[in-house]
Amino acid sequence: MNSLFTFVPGTSWLHRRSPVAKLAWFAAAVGIAFATYHPVPLAVVAVTGLALAALSGVGRPALRTMAVLGPLAASIIVLQALAPATCVAPCLVAAQVGPFAIGGAGLTRGVSLVLRVLAMETWAVAVLVTTHPSDLFAGLRRLHVPYTAAFMGSLTVQLVPVLGRELEIVLAAQRARGMSARGFGALIPALRPAFVATFERVQGMAISMEARGFGLAGARTSWRYVGLDRVDQALAILGAVALVAGVGAGIAWWGLDSLPVVVWPAAVAVVVTAVSAAAFGWLLVRALVLTARG
Repeated sequence: MNSLFTFVPGTSWLHRRSPVAKLAWFAAAVGIAFATYHPVPLAVVAVTGLALAALSGVGRPALRTMAVLGPLAASIIVLQALAPATCVAPCLVAAQVGPFAIGGAGLTRGVSLVLRVLAMETWAVAVLVTTHPSDLFAGLRRLHVPYTAAFMGSLTVQLVPVLGRELEIVLAAQRARGMSARGFGALIPALRPAFVATFERVQGMAISMEARGFGLAGARTSWRYVGLDRVDQALAILGAVALVAGVGAGIAWWGLDSLPVVVWPAAVAVVVTAVSAAAFGWLLVRALVLTARG
């Protein structure tokens, strides 16, 4: 099983495209996501990213990433619905469940924040899973990103599967010693040794980089080269246009801090909040129980 954001070899049309073009469109998705709170454009960007991942053969990693980050989305909805950070008077209550008042504006903002996360997440999966880390570094350098920043960005992507492999090793060792937990129940006790092993690996990598003169002044070269044919050039230009147009539309039409007035039916508001609270609460309780046992 592949780790999150791990490169998946393939021959799809998205695999064959230059990382420069893919980074241009990813920047457009991120720019639009940060330019507005309106759920409609955010939902369009998220669905487009998911469709892009599915058409390029990496739909399963995208869905898996969404499932792993689901508790985060649930916590956002619960907190915004029950304790909204902002509320324009009058603060309308969508539903009242005992002492808890579910605010309609807060629930709308929570859904918008979740859609914002999904918009960036789906495009990140589509780009990272179809781009080799070395190609990502070469693409960033071609965009004149500073050498250190480009290297750290590509290295961060490569450390995600490293952490996944360390988790698999620790879980296998724990099962060999008689641990019967499975799934998420076995994950919490394995996190600490996996992180320790990852930090030791990073420390060894840093020593190796210093021995090879990383960070010293001088000309830099790379054995990896990414092409940019006419199709990639056109896609990169369209991505830059989409970035400017999307951010401009987000600010001009929807606004950076404007939310549509949504009248939530009481039953729908209760169900959305209850499901989100149950998902997030289960995760917290499970983590506390497993931590106490460990």
